[in-house]
Amino acid sequence: MAATAPETLLRALADRPHPVLVSFAGRTIVACDPVEVATGADVWDALAIVCEHRSAGAAAAAGGWIGLLGYDLGATVERLPEPHPDPGGPPVALVGRYETVAILEPSGGCTLASTRSESALDDLERLVGAATAPASATPGHHAASPSLDAGAYRAAVARARELIAAGDCYQVNLAQRLTAPWDGGPVDFALALWRAAGTAGHRAYVGFPDGAVVSASPERLVRVADGFAGSEPIKGTAPPGGWERLARSPKDRAEHLMIVDLVRNDLGRVATAGGVSVPRLFDHLSTPYVEHMVSEVRAELRPAVTATDVLRAVFPGGSVTGTPKVRAMEVIRELEPVSRGPAFGSVLTVGTDGAVEASITIRTAWVSGGEARYWCGGAVVWDSEPEAERREAWAKAEPFLRAVGAT
Repeated sequence: MAATAPETLLRALADRPHPVLVSFAGRTIVACDPVEVATGADVWDALAIVCEHRSAGAAAAAGGWIGLLGYDLGATVERLPEPHPDPGGPPVALVGRYETVAILEPSGGCTLASTRSESALDDLERLVGAATAPASATPGHHAASPSLDAGAYRAAVARARELIAAGDCYQVNLAQRLTAPWDGGPVDFALALWRAAGTAGHRAYVGFPDGAVVSASPERLVRVADGFAGSEPIKGTAPPGGWERLARSPKDRAEHLMIVDLVRNDLGRVATAGGVSVPRLFDHLSTPYVEHMVSEVRAELRPAVTATDVLRAVFPGGSVTGTPKVRAMEVIRELEPVSRGPAFGSVLTVGTDGAVEASITIRTAWVSGGEARYWCGGAVVWDSEPEAERREAWAKAEPFLRAVGAT
């Protein structure tokens, strides 16, 4: 088919049930009208597809599952305190099975794939053909209100440091929620956020009847293909141009290693004996607004492992919890006054072959009811300085602040 931009097709499908835009197998998948939906803990049964050792590529998205796992779904994996309520937020988890999908190449080419009737394919082809480029939304000028003011954020960092000093935990990922008015629709917000964030490897859109989750995440929770699982945890942040300082920082390197070790342990639950390796350590990931440190942890999977097995082993990602994971999540519940909503969970695709592409939903917002909510934070370790941690959290909010016109 003729070249079609993902944003153009998303706009064309935005008013259909559960529109989605995700990355999968090196392509962008856009779809709507799932034939089946699973919510809450039932998503684990839906995603229990054996991970084949020979993946089928992007076409496996047709007939596969796409959707959101919110951070609080972690309570179905570990015994955790009751989460904060999330009034007006999305479901804690929802995945849909999309039998007909558009597969968009990086070059702009578009192909359609379906495991359904010819009429479903024709319907999507008609929508693709009618799609027109969306206009750029002009943001208003709105202030963003944080769930933790400056003093409260510094106090929360100080409390986490007290627990670390007592040996209660080693690292805690602390976050705040920013809320700002949004006058446009969810697709308008997505275009504004993606433009402000620059290229992001895991940008995503998951539509619901009353809003949408929009993500410009640079972080991979896990990718499963051809019998291997790979995670790429991010930990360690510096301002633009600050990579050399970050790369040499003892604090940031120690902080990063803690999470790499945690992810190695998590993937070890589904790996063959001796099958976990770290092909990349302390690598550089650059965005227009911050520099990051990233590593790659890789695992050779045991036979008959399912996508659910892999996802439950690593969920939520260690980079957004801390370590030890369960105790860090208990501390997070104590220190953060509001729900994390869709943030710090995952937007994922599971193909019919059991291949998985799952992000960590950092740089992620919920857009609904005339407002946008966005979560940002960072890791607290013993060497953390409270005001520096607060400034880092706000630096990670820059794409959101630009999108809503708060900068």
